[in-house]
Amino acid sequence: MQSLVYAMAMKVQAQEKQRANELIQEDIERINQLGSTALTATCNATAYTGSYAEALFNAIPTTIQTKTIIKKIKSDGLVETGVKQLALSRSHVSSSAGNSTAPHRTLKVNYQVWWGWNGTNFQNKNGANLSAGDEPIAETYVEIIPDVALQCP
Repeated sequence: MQSLVYAMAMKVQAQEKQRANELIQEDIERINQLGSTALTATCNATAYTGSYAEALFNAIPTTIQTKTIIKKIKSDGLVETGVKQLALSRSHVSSSAGNSTAPHRTLKVNYQVWWGWNGTNFQNKNGANLSAGDEPIAETYVEIIPDVALQCP
């Protein structure tokens, strides 16, 4: 019986991780699509301000992305009303000092997926606001080169 309970717990964890990675991948694809459109910025290799990378980040919608992961079925066969959702946190790291010799070329983004969003704060697995020791479900760092940046000298 313990093995069955353990297997079910591992299955739920794997589903959370898979859906978290799907949420990140969807956002990366959205940014890649934005990066293939015309952006208004300059080829300034010495500064991030006014660059294609900054223009691309500013073009990304600021809405918090969420994804439903589990709908619990009650014993009477009805879906439980409290649906669990994952929430995507996107951190802009491109503008950090000394991050690149050509900061206009690459948008650098750090992703974290949390257990929820209450409209103001991300939440941990217990439904409380995040604290210092909380770990995300999934975390990824990506670098995206807007198509127009390849035209810079």
